[in-house]
Amino acid sequence: MILKEGKVEKILYIEDEKTVQEELSEVLENYCAQLLVADDGFQGLKLYKEHLPDIVITDIKMPQMDGIEMSKKIREICEEAAIIFTTAFSDIEYFQEAIELQVDGYILKPITLDSLERKINSIIQNLALKRELFDKEQMLLQTSKLASMGEMIGNIAHQWKQPLSVISMSTNNIKVSLELEGEVKEEKILECTKQVSEQIRFLARTIDDFRGFFQPHKKQEAYNLKKFLDKCISLVSASFDSNMIKTIRDIDTKINSYGDPNQLLQAIINILNNAKDALKSASDIQEKLVFIVTALEDDHENIVITIKDNAGGIPNNILPKIFEPYFTTKENNTGTGLGLYITHTIITQNLQGTITAQNEVYEHEGVEYKGSKFIITLPLAKQREA
Repeated sequence: MILKEGKVEKILYIEDEKTVQEELSEVLENYCAQLLVADDGFQGLKLYKEHLPDIVITDIKMPQMDGIEMSKKIREICEEAAIIFTTAFSDIEYFQEAIELQVDGYILKPITLDSLERKINSIIQNLALKRELFDKEQMLLQTSKLASMGEMIGNIAHQWKQPLSVISMSTNNIKVSLELEGEVKEEKILECTKQVSEQIRFLARTIDDFRGFFQPHKKQEAYNLKKFLDKCISLVSASFDSNMIKTIRDIDTKINSYGDPNQLLQAIINILNNAKDALKSASDIQEKLVFIVTALEDDHENIVITIKDNAGGIPNNILPKIFEPYFTTKENNTGTGLGLYITHTIITQNLQGTITAQNEVYEHEGVEYKGSKFIITLPLAKQREA
């Protein structure tokens, strides 16, 4: 964590030479609210796990566990951990491994205060920049969600019309029977109660689905891809139905994954809404279609989700720009230009996948169509054993 006065919250310093350790500790205390000190890699790793410091400064050559081995284990905990190696020319045999770790810097011994301060200041600035970028990304993510809120509320209203009508009809039937006959038969009460209960369960499910869309980051969990995509489609079904858009699915029922489905949900919804908007403006199309296909790559290490429409495709001069922030082709400023940018960020950064867009000419049931095609590739993450 970056503090206001240009310090970090915690620095972990590992050095087995006591004299050097004591001298540098006095300097390092000026750059953090809490300095953690260890004599070797084992102690250092233990302190890292307990405190998760912002910066790790470690000697390479140490007894028990050297700095290279410790840093590898730290990177398993946090891939972006900021690590600085202090090293002497005599430790050159370690350099290749150190380079492969892609640490944040090296300081040669004997350490000068000037070189140490420059390196720490540089890392603090980088951490502050990363924090700023992360905050902006989160703000854009929430902005994108809020931009979808009006449309999603419209979906809720549309989906609730039918069950509310059934509930109203069932209760009115009981009321009419009482007014006309003075009593209501048990069979009729049971039938109406059953109908009302079914509709209430439906209403509850839709609320859960929409609540999940607007919730912040969830913990990772196991999920079935078909059930997940069915949920995505149900969230946009009202707007698809009102625009006479038909979804054609070829989804493998056996693909299961483990990860954060809530973030993927927003990405898929953005693509489906993008397809809907394109099809709405394509007035010359008789049958409006959205295809959703899933598959495992040949090596069974990646999931591939393909979403395409028949809206005519994206103009070639626009295609390379669609994942840029604030870029929109929607008329009357109805688009924020954030949907596909957020989708790209979620897929590539948060879910470690890839997403590409292209135009495709294809046939379906003997008819030739042209449309945009989004291809999402995600690692088939498996649930870790406890």
